Amino acid sequence: MSELEAYQRAGSIAASVLKFAQEITKEGIKVIDLCEELEEKIKKLGGLPAFPCNVSQNDEAAHYTAGISDTKIILPGSTVKIDIGVHINGYIADTALTIALSQDEMLMAKVNEQLLYEAIKSVKAGGRIGAVGDTVESEALRQGFRPISNLSGHQLDRYTIHAGVSVPNVRENIPQNFKQSCAYAIEPFLVSRQASGWVVNHGGGNIFRLTTRKRTKDANIDQLTDYIWSNFKTLPFTPRWLVKDFKEEFVKKAIKELESKRIIMEYPILVESSGAKVTQFEHTIYVGENRTIITTLAV
Repeated sequence: MSELEAYQRAGSIAASVLKFAQEITKEGIKVIDLCEELEEKIKKLGGLPAFPCNVSQNDEAAHYTAGISDTKIILPGSTVKIDIGVHINGYIADTALTIALSQDEMLMAKVNEQLLYEAIKSVKAGGRIGAVGDTVESEALRQGFRPISNLSGHQLDRYTIHAGVSVPNVRENIPQNFKQSCAYAIEPFLVSRQASGWVVNHGGGNIFRLTTRKRTKDANIDQLTDYIWSNFKTLPFTPRWLVKDFKEEFVKKAIKELESKRIIMEYPILVESSGAKVTQFEHTIYVGENRTIITTLAV
């Protein structure tokens, strides 16, 4: 399987899972049940999760997944962002949508989805990465909304979600161009025109990533580190994935120890600083010589 074929296979699975998410996301459902059903669907279709399923509601823009024994539910009238990651041999598809359970945010969600496709039209090999931000910001403002300025898309690489190049959602004078034979996630986030359009860290969202494999003086914790590397490499993971093979009490203690030693890092929940509801849509694209392929487009 070629690199492009792996990206496309991952994208096809991600698109199917995201469509399934639209069918099963309802008010009152437990977030843990939603996350685990979607993650299991990825595996049944032949992929592996590239990161824990993100289910972020209302002013949460990103990075919430269910914790161990999580009791959180999908709230009535919530604006739900579902962000799915799938990989095939480390080649990643990253895609997201918003399910607006209230009429109030349906228009913003519709505009957000439309401008995602408009932004993708500006992508070509050798083209300015900043052109995406130009399109997103101008179109969002024209339709009465604003993008979140400190959230951006990103280049993808094998086993790497954020490969060092950001794709802005606002006008920025940046020097990089889109490179041929590279994959990128394009993901505008919108809020109302009156909102701040800025996210801040708001505690842990139950998502971690291995940053080093250095040894500790605890053989059991070192065994857990080896397990994380063997199963996830440096891709994000969640503690609830670990309790299938390790005792819950040990996992909770070990996570704190690994974080204190900076062997793992936690992704904080990102919330809109003025409390505004946030929408998000995302596709992964592969930049070819003569065309840009949306790998996560449903067929």
